[in-house]
Amino acid sequence: MAPLVLISPVAGTADVVVARRASWRDRLMARLRSTRLDDQLARGVAPTASAPLALRAEALGRSRFRTMLGERIRHVRSPRARVPLHRNAVLAAAQELDELARQLLSPGPLAARGVARVRLLLVDGSSPLYFSRAEVDLRAAVAEALEDLNPSFGW
Repeated sequence: MAPLVLISPVAGTADVVVARRASWRDRLMARLRSTRLDDQLARGVAPTASAPLALRAEALGRSRFRTMLGERIRHVRSPRARVPLHRNAVLAAAQELDELARQLLSPGPLAARGVARVRLLLVDGSSPLYFSRAEVDLRAAVAEALEDLNPSFGW
C-alpha cells in the first residue's frame, strides 16, 4: 500500500502548506471507527476534513473493497441468501441493485460518498435492505447510492 500523504494549511498563513504521512494513530482510528466514518462520508463530509476520514475514503476506493461490496450486492439478489432480507423490497429494486453491483465491479474512480452509502446499506440492520419499516424505500436508497458514486468535488 502506498503511503497516504496529508497536506494541510498552516494556521494564520494562506500560502503555506505542510505535508505529512498519516500516523499510526490516524490509521488505527480509521479502522476502529470505520462505520462512524462511513456515516460521515455518506452524509457528505469531505474526506479532507480529517486524517481518519481521508484514510477511510482511500480504503473505500480500493478495487478489492469495491469488488467485495459488488459481490455482496449480487448475493443479496440470489434466492439463496442466508441473511433475512426484506425480500419484497429486494425484488422491487432488482434492476437498481444489478446496476449498483455493475458500477462497483467496473474499473474507474467512484466517489467515497457513494461507496460508503453502499456499505452502510449492507451492514446496517435498520437499512431498507433488511427492515420493512425503514425511513426510506430500498429503491430510493439504491438510487441515491448510485448517484453518489459519481466522482465530483462536492463530496
